[in-house]
Amino acid sequence: MYYNQSEITIFRQQYYWSRIETMSNLFFQIGEGNIRSVVPIGRDNSGDPQSINAAVSDGDTVRTFANGNLGVRFLGIDTPEKVFDVPGAGRRRLDRPEWEEYLTNPFDPSFNRFGTLNLNSDLVANLSARLGADAASNHRRYGDTAENSLIEMIQTDMNTLGQTPETFSFFLAFSFEILDGFGRFLAFINRNQPDANEPEPRPANYNQRLLERGAALPYFIWPNIDPFRSASNIVEAARRLAPGTANDLADSTQSLRTARQAVQQARANGDGIFDSEDPLRIEPFEVRYLGRRRTPSRFVIDLSRNEDRILQPQSYHRISNPEDRLFIPREYVPLFREQGWQVESE
Repeated sequence: MYYNQSEITIFRQQYYWSRIETMSNLFFQIGEGNIRSVVPIGRDNSGDPQSINAAVSDGDTVRTFANGNLGVRFLGIDTPEKVFDVPGAGRRRLDRPEWEEYLTNPFDPSFNRFGTLNLNSDLVANLSARLGADAASNHRRYGDTAENSLIEMIQTDMNTLGQTPETFSFFLAFSFEILDGFGRFLAFINRNQPDANEPEPRPANYNQRLLERGAALPYFIWPNIDPFRSASNIVEAARRLAPGTANDLADSTQSLRTARQAVQQARANGDGIFDSEDPLRIEPFEVRYLGRRRTPSRFVIDLSRNEDRILQPQSYHRISNPEDRLFIPREYVPLFREQGWQVESE
C-alpha cells in the first residue's frame, strides 16, 4: 500500500504519542490537551540533590530527576554553546584555540577533509561577515553568561519560596515533541508553585526570562510553540497557520507575541547578546551545523510578514531578526504544501 508524505508524518506522530502515553506512568500528567510534569533537581552519584551549578548544564539545559537523571532542553530558545565538537579535535570549549582557528574561516579548503560544507554563496557571505578572529571566544562568553543567568534565576526562585535543593522542584510543560535526538526532554520550565500567588505571583518561565535578559535567542520550531502546541493533532496544528496569516497569528498569540516583544526590547536596550559594542556574532545553531560540517535542515517562515512563502533552510539569514523566524522541520513541509504554502526553489 502506498502512503503519501503527509500520511507518513501523521502515522509517525500517532506512534510518538502512543509512546508518550506509555511513559506517562513514569512521571507525566496529561490533561487539557497538554503534557505536564513536576520534577526535582537532578541527583549526584550518592543520590543527594545536586547543587544548582551542577544541575545547570548551560543556559538552556538543566538536569532534573525522575527515576534517574534526565536533561530538559528549553523550548523556544537557544543559548550560546559553551562546549561542542570542533572538526578534527573533538569536544572542546568554544574559547579553545581549535575553535578560534576554525571559526576564523571554516570555509578554508583544508577543513574539507572533515566533510564538505555545501553552503550557497549567499549564506557563506553572510556568515563570513560575522566570523573571523575572536568569534569563538565571543560565543563562549555569552554561553557562560546564559548559564550564570539561569543559575541565578533558579537560586532566586529557591530563596523566594524558602526552599532548598531537597525541596525545590521544576514545573515542566511539554509540547508535541517530547524528546530531542539526544534523549533530552523538551519543555517550557518554571519553578513549581502549586499556589501560583504565594508567596508572590509566579514569574514567567525560565525560557521567557532568559529572552528578556538578552541571555538567549528565540528558536521557534513548529509545532512546539503556541498556538500550535495546543492543537489536538498535527494536522490541526498545520491548519492553524494558513498561507498569508503568519504575522497576524504571531501578533494575536499572547505567548508568541510576548516572546518576540521581549527580544525586541532586549535588542533596543542593548542587553546581553545585543550589546552594541560586543554583540553575539554567530548564532548557536550556526555553531552546531558548522561544527558538524552539515547544512541547515529546517525550512523557515517569516513571522513578520503575511506571505505564503516557505524559505529554503539555507535562506534563514534573509530573515534578519531571529524572533521573526519560524522553523519548519523538513518532514512537516508536505502538510504546509497541501494548505497552499509555496516552497521557494533552491
